[in-house]
Amino acid sequence: MVCFDWFWETGLRELRSNGNRYYYFVVDMRIEVSIYLLICRLTLVCAAFLGVVMGCTSCSTAHYKQKADAEVYSIIQEKSAAVQGMEERFSIDQDLSADPLAIFSKIAENDAALGDGVGDEIGSAIVSLEDAVSLSVKRNRTYQAKKEAVYLKALSLTLDRHLFEPIFSTKASGNYNKTSRDVTIPSDFTDAVSAARKSVDELEGITGTPAALIGQYLDVVQSAGHVAGVDKPRLDVIDERNVTGQTSAGVNLLLKGGGRIAASITSNFLRYLTGSPRADAASVLSASFTQPLLRGAGSDVTTEQLTQSERDVLYALRDFTHYRKQFAVDICSAYYSVLQQRDAMRNAWFGLKNSRKSVEREQAFAQEGLSTQAALGRLKQFVLDNENRYNTAVHSYKNSLDQFKISLGLSTDARMLLNDKDLVSLREKGIIHPQVSAEDAIQVAVASRLDYQNQLAESEDVARKVKVAENGLKPKIDLVAGARMQSLDKNQFQQLDSRRMTMNAGLDIDPILDRKSARNAYRSTLIAYEAALRQRSLAEDQLKLQLRDSWRNLDQARLSYDVAVESVRLSQRRVEEQNLLAELGQATAQDQVDAQNDLITSQNNLTAALVGHTIARLGFWRDMGLLYITDDGRWKEPDNGNKPSVSGQ
Repeated sequence: MVCFDWFWETGLRELRSNGNRYYYFVVDMRIEVSIYLLICRLTLVCAAFLGVVMGCTSCSTAHYKQKADAEVYSIIQEKSAAVQGMEERFSIDQDLSADPLAIFSKIAENDAALGDGVGDEIGSAIVSLEDAVSLSVKRNRTYQAKKEAVYLKALSLTLDRHLFEPIFSTKASGNYNKTSRDVTIPSDFTDAVSAARKSVDELEGITGTPAALIGQYLDVVQSAGHVAGVDKPRLDVIDERNVTGQTSAGVNLLLKGGGRIAASITSNFLRYLTGSPRADAASVLSASFTQPLLRGAGSDVTTEQLTQSERDVLYALRDFTHYRKQFAVDICSAYYSVLQQRDAMRNAWFGLKNSRKSVEREQAFAQEGLSTQAALGRLKQFVLDNENRYNTAVHSYKNSLDQFKISLGLSTDARMLLNDKDLVSLREKGIIHPQVSAEDAIQVAVASRLDYQNQLAESEDVARKVKVAENGLKPKIDLVAGARMQSLDKNQFQQLDSRRMTMNAGLDIDPILDRKSARNAYRSTLIAYEAALRQRSLAEDQLKLQLRDSWRNLDQARLSYDVAVESVRLSQRRVEEQNLLAELGQATAQDQVDAQNDLITSQNNLTAALVGHTIARLGFWRDMGLLYITDDGRWKEPDNGNKPSVSGQ
């Protein structure tokens, strides 16, 4: 490029000094060809560069995702230390490709105690409570959405933090310009006369004719040429082509005290490709500093958005951790509800079989004349009622199981059933009633409930915003300073002239006479603060109400369980007595029907009471803020207020 410029300029000067138009045309053509080749090469280089850039862009999208994940997960890990019970290995990535039920053991034979309405269950996966909770935290759609909401809060924080980091920018532009203009070209006659006038002194020396006489002669010739019309110039259109370019790079830094520093360097380039070889290049380095002194001054005002974003991430982590506790209780409740429906189906089938035996026995007595047709008819009607009860129980069980599959994030077509051993184990243990008073529970909840901590912190946020709004009422007085330095001369854009640097400093003052908007914003924040205080007081009252209601529900569940246990014992004794009387032919159909119905009802009530107390206990620990959830979804609860126990163990 440098050699090309030197040849162009040097050759052109030599041709101009010789005045040979033919050679000027030949050299001009060579320049045009060289420029054409240069443009072609530049075009190829630019095309290759764009291809590389586009290829790198398509390949680097995964890199952006990885960088975002690394930054977000770092923020979440940093703030999780302040949230007890937060998931340690937080991630929003899901692997839904594999079959989640493939690792579980399968049922080998159908349970005859469930009757013939449940269908073939052979090959279905057996899912325990622990497995169900683990599956749900990995696949539940709502749970995943909650995790993504936390991620997005942290992602938003990365941008707010970035605002207080040096922000670099750069851009470049280039254009190839072609224009045309009209040029007046003197005639050959005029050029000849002009050349002769320049050679008057030489002609005087050669011919001995006085210069004045030669000048007069030329005047006559020029006049004759004008009369003849041979001195008229011609109009021609000349194309002009040039290349322009501009590059700029800068950095901008917002200080936490409110100041802003900006610096940039800009270079402009212009080169004509036709005509005289002209080029122009220049650079400018500029820097500025702005520091608010009243309005917008201070770190509290400048970093308000960053502060709120930092706290919002903490709030999101608390909300998610509290949601995990509620989610675990909901999954546990749904799990035991399905087992409860399955147990009700088993009880209904047991009652149906017993009613059929009663009909067979009563029919034998009727044939011997030991019973009436009315009694037999009543028992047959009882069989029909039990068949309807069993069919209803089967429908309820299958529907609840399908709903539970959706809760786990599985398809309703998935072949699975829940482990009956969990319900058996629950019966063997009986109820575990916390030995905690309602008032003690309230004191613990006030200190440990994460959602209540958020409510208290949000009132602090509003109080902070009041101070920011007060700052908005102040006039604007900014300290401003700047400096500017240009390049030395044309075509020396890489050398800046520090001796000719210009600087300025001063104050930018705006009294802001119209402050109605700021006034309204300030008054709005005062109202919001009063509302936040009321909401804080309401949250405390609601917390106390919730704990007392949870304690009452738990105590009521304990009483219901005790009543259900006694009811089952009495119902079983009645059924045994009625069976014995029936064998002796002394039982009535009505007493048999009532005894069987009461036994089925009491058994279902006992299961419901046991499940109800278990869920009420978990809800009580949750409301106190003492139910801790592990990464795989299992929960830890205080065992009677003393030591923690883990679900599934």
